[in-house]
Amino acid sequence: MIIIGFPRFIHIYQTASAPAPDAKVVVEEINKILPSYKIDIRPPFKYDEEMIERAKIVDIKQPVEKQPNHEQDSKMMKMTIPLYDGFVMQKELAEMIPTVEISLDHIHIIFTSLLTCTFSEEDWRYHGRAVICGTPSIVSTTGIVEALAKPREFYLAQLLGGMAEDKDILKKKFSGRFIDYGEEDKITAASINYALQAIFFFITSGEPFCNNKDCRLFNAHWQEDLIHTIKKRTLCSYHRNLANKLSKGQTRAGKF
Repeated sequence: MIIIGFPRFIHIYQTASAPAPDAKVVVEEINKILPSYKIDIRPPFKYDEEMIERAKIVDIKQPVEKQPNHEQDSKMMKMTIPLYDGFVMQKELAEMIPTVEISLDHIHIIFTSLLTCTFSEEDWRYHGRAVICGTPSIVSTTGIVEALAKPREFYLAQLLGGMAEDKDILKKKFSGRFIDYGEEDKITAASINYALQAIFFFITSGEPFCNNKDCRLFNAHWQEDLIHTIKKRTLCSYHRNLANKLSKGQTRAGKF
């Protein structure tokens, strides 16, 4: 792994709407792992609504440059939860960060209830994402609930019920096996994982994820895997050692 920098400041932007993590708890957990970093909690990131509208996805089967214009929007099937292209959002928000804070010294992590997504050329469609790493990093709290898959049995029960089975009944049946709205403690715990992924994206060569299912940096695609890492509340030995060396200021640019 290549260490590309040693950031000194981490800025956490709260979200103005639910689901919202407890920012203080997020900061406390990051401080335990990386005590040498200076972390501040900031108010929700202020942005122009028109600017974010440019990131809105209407047709999930078309990349952002081929999205219908506003005149065509009314002809498209609206999604239950609006989707926003994460990289377009990132580009727009980056332009609002003060120039003095655009450097490897600063990591910006914006929590938002907007559902971010990225386009995949493998199946030619958009997929929801819980985190978009970069400047700024964006953690979607709605993505924590919606972007990761629920247990296979949940969807099978839906299918066998002809989609008619009451969702509340299904949620009770599979309670504890996925994160839902209103479960603030779990959303906060998951937010810690994604904030750490955003941080490790910067202190490594853009490799924020881990293959170890016990590690907080594991790139979970299933809710149950995310819940597993939340319960473990740990980093794998490799990333824990890396964090310790970073915190002691012993890391230098180059191969680690």
